[in-house]
Amino acid sequence: MSEYFTYFPTVEHDLTNIGQKVTLTNVLRRFVVRSDLIDRTDIFYDYNIQDGDRPDTIAEKYYGDADVAWLVLHFNQINDPYFEWPLFNEDFTNFIRSKYGSVANAQSQVHEYRQILNEESLRFDGTKIPRRYLIVDETTYNSLSEENRELITNYDYEEERNDKNRAIRILDKRYLNKVREEVKSVLRDGV
Repeated sequence: MSEYFTYFPTVEHDLTNIGQKVTLTNVLRRFVVRSDLIDRTDIFYDYNIQDGDRPDTIAEKYYGDADVAWLVLHFNQINDPYFEWPLFNEDFTNFIRSKYGSVANAQSQVHEYRQILNEESLRFDGTKIPRRYLIVDETTYNSLSEENRELITNYDYEEERNDKNRAIRILDKRYLNKVREEVKSVLRDGV
């Protein structure tokens, strides 16, 4: 991650108002990925995060450079890797315990009621049609047939969120140097 912060400009600032200036990194600059790039499927690879994967280990495996871990995070719009990176095994269990008191509590408390509109399916051309549902109140939920409703506990909800965090996209390494230069230009020069 250290490489990313070298791109930011520095500023001189008198923190104590006694004429003694300190050099600070201006972390208020931002690099935003253009939305037309995010939607392009030809420059990204899908990757499913495995137990033990971290942004730096993925960057090392794919780019041969752990210092570009910021690229893995940035292109997946992960701003907080502590809360937006998937948890595995004991870490997930500890998270559930800290948030809900125990796994049993999380499994017994209703998070939401859902009306299932359609199940996930595949079209003849291989296109995946995602599962769709509506969040409904308990009365509506109780009026639905068993196959058209789903009760989601707090545990189910957290597990779903965690599983969604596993699916990331990795920028094709052919674009690595171009992106580095663009990030440097934007962060250093504000262009």
